[in-house]
Amino acid sequence: MELIQEADRSKWMVHSNHSIRCFTQGDIERMSNNYRTSLGRGAFGEVYEGVLEDGSMVAVKRLIGSVKEQFAKELIIHREINHKNVVRLIGYCVEENVLVLVMEYIANGNLNDVLHDDSRPIPLDIRLRIAIECAEALAYMHSHMYTQVIHGDIKPGNILLDSNFHAKLSDFGISRVVNTDKTLYTNNVIGSIGYMDPLFSLDGRLTVKYDVYSFGAVLVELITRKKAVVENVNNVYAFSNALTRGVRGVREMLDVDIARKNNMKVLEGVAKLAGECLRMDRDKRPGMIVVAERLRVLQKSSYQDQGWQRVDLFSWAWKSIPAPAALVNIQANILPSDVCRQFSFAEMKSATNNFDNSLLVGKGGSGRVYCGQINGRKTNVAIKCMYTDTVVNEFYTEIEMMSKHRHRNLVPLIGYCIEEDAMILVYDYMASGSLHGHLHGEQKLPLSWKQRIEICIGAGHGLRYLHEQQIIYLNLKMKNILLDEEWVAKITDLSLSRTGTSVKTRVAGTHGYIDPEYLITGRPTEKSDVYSFGVVLLETLSAQRPYYSICQDEQGHSLSSWTLRCKEEGNLDQIVDPCLMGIINLWSLNKFVEIALKCVALKGIDRPSMGDVISDLEHALQWQESADASESSILPSRLCRQFWFAEMEAVTNYFDKSLLIDSGSFDRVYHSQIDGVAITLVDVTHVYSVCAFHGLIEITSKLVHDHLVPLIGYCDEQEMMLLVYEYVAGGNLSEHLYGTRKPPLNWIQRMEICVGVARGLCYLHGWQLTHGAVRTSNILLDEECLAKITNLALPPNLLDNQASKVHETDGYIDPEYLHTGVHTEKSDVYCFGLVLLEVLFGRPVIKHQRLEEQIAWLLIRGVQQQTLDYLDQNVDPFLRGKINPQFLKKFFRTAAKCLAEKGIHRPSMRDVMSDLQYAHFSLKLGWITDDSGCMSDDAMDEGR
Repeated sequence: MELIQEADRSKWMVHSNHSIRCFTQGDIERMSNNYRTSLGRGAFGEVYEGVLEDGSMVAVKRLIGSVKEQFAKELIIHREINHKNVVRLIGYCVEENVLVLVMEYIANGNLNDVLHDDSRPIPLDIRLRIAIECAEALAYMHSHMYTQVIHGDIKPGNILLDSNFHAKLSDFGISRVVNTDKTLYTNNVIGSIGYMDPLFSLDGRLTVKYDVYSFGAVLVELITRKKAVVENVNNVYAFSNALTRGVRGVREMLDVDIARKNNMKVLEGVAKLAGECLRMDRDKRPGMIVVAERLRVLQKSSYQDQGWQRVDLFSWAWKSIPAPAALVNIQANILPSDVCRQFSFAEMKSATNNFDNSLLVGKGGSGRVYCGQINGRKTNVAIKCMYTDTVVNEFYTEIEMMSKHRHRNLVPLIGYCIEEDAMILVYDYMASGSLHGHLHGEQKLPLSWKQRIEICIGAGHGLRYLHEQQIIYLNLKMKNILLDEEWVAKITDLSLSRTGTSVKTRVAGTHGYIDPEYLITGRPTEKSDVYSFGVVLLETLSAQRPYYSICQDEQGHSLSSWTLRCKEEGNLDQIVDPCLMGIINLWSLNKFVEIALKCVALKGIDRPSMGDVISDLEHALQWQESADASESSILPSRLCRQFWFAEMEAVTNYFDKSLLIDSGSFDRVYHSQIDGVAITLVDVTHVYSVCAFHGLIEITSKLVHDHLVPLIGYCDEQEMMLLVYEYVAGGNLSEHLYGTRKPPLNWIQRMEICVGVARGLCYLHGWQLTHGAVRTSNILLDEECLAKITNLALPPNLLDNQASKVHETDGYIDPEYLHTGVHTEKSDVYCFGLVLLEVLFGRPVIKHQRLEEQIAWLLIRGVQQQTLDYLDQNVDPFLRGKINPQFLKKFFRTAAKCLAEKGIHRPSMRDVMSDLQYAHFSLKLGWITDDSGCMSDDAMDEGR
C-alpha cells in the first residue's frame, strides 16, 4: 500500500510550503547520479549529494528499512516549517521501496564537525550568531506555528552551517507535534546521549522544555568547545556542577580561544543562561523566546564591548527602482525565485478568467484583489494587481518582506508576476475573509468573545514575529487581519513595512490607526505598531470604527478617548458590542480594556511590548474560557422556570382585574409578585400555537442583555400559555412621550433611551433574531430611566394567521413587509425609525389610518425640505429651543434613513446605534460646541 495515494499527491504538493515538489524515482536517481556521493549516514538512512536540472545543489536523504511511518511524520512536520534558520524542504519521492527527502544543500557541513576541528578558529561573535539563529528557529517552532513542534534531537550534528556560517536546523526524523495540552507522553527513547533531557527518562513527558535542555547543552559546547560526552565523561553535568559555585566557577572550562578579558562578561552571561536551560525543574527553564532575546542582548553587549557596529548580514534591498514600462526587463536573478514562484501574465489571466469582475473580492488605494485558481484549478489563491503608476516601491518591499519571512500568522506569499507592465502578487487564499468584514461588512457573522480574543492573539503573534525580525509593520488595521478556513488570524500587506527608524517625509499608515507620536516625529518604532494594535483591540471589542464625527463640519474623535471616558465613569458596557452582552466575562473585559488602553498611550515609552500584550490577552482568554466552562455546567437550570397554573392563580388572585395593567386584542398583562419579586404576567393564550409558544420560550430564555426585559418563567397548563417577566416599574416610553401619567423626558434622557434600544436590537440581530414589534409601547423604563425592550415576537411566518394580525393592525408596519410577507432586520430598523420620530416630536407617529395623513409620511416629506424651521416647528414643545439645530437635523436624518421605502437603502442597526451612541456621548463630554454647530454646555444644562 502506497504511503501517499496518487489522487492525494497534488494536495501534498500545494500544502503550506508551496515550493515543495513531488519527484519520481527516476528524478532522484538522475539528480543523485545513482546515489554516488554520500554526505553522511544516520540511524534511519543516508544523505547524498544531488544536482537539480537548473544546476542548484541539493541534499538527497534516502530512508532505509521499514520506516514509512517515520518518513511520513518527518515529511508532514518539515513541510510545515518555513523559517530562515531551518533547512528548506524542496521535495520528496514516495515510490515502492523508495522514500526520499530532497533538501537545500548546506555548504559548510554541521556545527559538530566545525566546532571540533581544532584547526578552524571560531570567533565569539560567530558562535553567538549561531546560537541566536538556532534559538529563533526553536522559538518559531514552539510558539509561532499553527501546531507546536518539538524538535527532539537538538545537537551540533543537526545544526548545519551555510557558506556564511549562518545556522540552519535539520533532521526532523524524531520531531513531534504537540497536542492541545502541550505535553506528549511516550515510552520510546528519543534524542542523543548527552543532549537528552534526563527528566524525560524519568516520566516520559515530552514538552518544549525538552528542546530547551538540549539547547542548553549546545550552548555549553559552543563556549567550551568540548563535546557533551567524551569517554563516559558528561561535560554538561560537569559544567552544571561547576556553575553551582557561581559563573566564575566555569571560567576554567571555557574555550581558551575566546576566554579573553573583554569577552568574559558575555561568556559568563551565556554560561548563566545555559545553566538555566539545564535546570532539573523543567518549569523553571526559560522558553526559547526568552532565550533568543537574552542572547541578542548579549550579542549587542559584545559589539559594544569591542567597539563594533552591528551589520545586518541578512538584509537585502533593491538597488534601483525601474520605471513601470521597464518592469518586463527585470533580470530573473534579482527576485527571490528560490522562495516564491514567478508566474507569467498569461497564467494570471487564466487564473482570474481574464480578471473577471465577478471574481473581484477587494480593492484599495494600492490595487485590486481577485480570487483565482492555479495548479490546474486545484488551488484557490488571492491575486493582488497593484497600480503600477504609484506603488512600485511598495511592490518590491512586499516581495522582499514576504519572501524572507514565514510565520503561521502571516499570509504566505506564493509568487509574483512582472510582465507587460503588470505588478501582481499571489497569496494564499484566506477563506474566512477579514476581521473588518465580520465586524463592519455587509455579510458579517457574529463572532463570539472567545473567537475575537483568539484572533487578536493570533495577529499579535504575527506582529511580534515581525518585531523580532526588526521589522516595523506600519499598516495594521482590521482589513489587514485575514482569517483562514480554521479562523486563524494572519497579517497581510507588508508593503509599508520598514526595517529602520529613520525619519521619512511620508507618513505610512491609515487614518485612525497611526501612532500620534509617529505623526509628530516622523520616526516610526515598534511602539507605533503597538498603538495601531490597541486601536484594533478597541474595534474588536466595540465593533465601532476607530474615528468618527457627529456633525458634518465637526472635528473627529477617537474610539480610544471614548473608551477611556467610559472606563473612568464605570460604564464599560457602553463600549461593548451588543452581540457580546450577556456572554462576556467581566474579568476578561476589564483585562482586555486595560491592555488596549495601554497600547494607545500617547507616548510610545508608556506602551507595552507585543510580548506583554499577548500575555495579557491570553489571561483575558483564560478568564473567558473559565467563565464559559462554569456557565455551561449550570446553564440549563438557569434558562427558565416553569410555573404551575395554581401558582399563577395565586399571585394574580385568580386573575383579578384590579391587577390588570394592560390589555390588547390578543393578550393581557398583570402585575404581581413571586417570592417577593415584582413580575409581569402576560397571557398570550390567544396569540401563539403551543409549538410557537415553546419556540418563543426557547429563544427568549437564552437572551441576556441590559436592554431586554428578562424572561423569568412560563406556564403552559390547562390550555393556558403565560409568560412571566421581570417587572419594570417606570412604565413604557409612550406614556412618557405623550401620556398624562408620566413626567416629560429631557433630551439627554431621550438620547440614552434611543441608544439603549438600539443596543438591544443590535444584540438580537447579532444572533439572527428580529424583534418583530418595535414600538414605544414595547420599550419599558426602569426607575433610572434605563430602556428595556419587551414583547419579543416570533417571525410572522412562524405564527398562526390570527397572531400575525398583531403585526398588521398596530400601524408599525414595514411597507416592504406588506409586499413581500418577509420580516427582516431591516423591518426592525424601519420601526425603530418611527420610534425615533416619536421621541423627537413627542406624539404618536401613527395617528390616522390613511397613509397620507400619518405624521410619519408628513415628516418624511420634511427631509426633502431640509429646513430647520420645519423641524423646530414640529419638535416636542418641551424640547423646543433646547436642541442645537445642527444636532436636531443630524438626528432627524438618522430617523429618515431608517424609514427608507426599500430595506436595502436602510442602514443596519449597528450603523444606527453607532450614530446615536457617538452623538449621545459627545453631548455628555461637551465635544459638541456652539462653534461646531451643535449643542452648547448651557443648552445641555438647560436640557437637563
